[in-house]
Amino acid sequence: MSKAKITKSDGYRCAPEGHTVVSFPAGSIVTGKVAEWALADKAASRMFDAPETKVTPPTETKKRKPRAKK
Repeated sequence: MSKAKITKSDGYRCAPEGHTVVSFPAGSIVTGKVAEWALADKAASRMFDAPETKVTPPTETKKRKPRAKK
């Protein structure tokens, strides 16, 4: 599925249902055929779905100093 953000300063207008014109203001995130149309008309930029990754740092271990012999 396509996902795009409207970048055209005056927004984007289209009729996704075929009979009613819908206006999308600049900065709106659109999906599906509206996103495909806006990308084709150069009125939007593509958004990529990046999976969120959690960075887990390694556990810190301290080296023990050897004990002095008595």
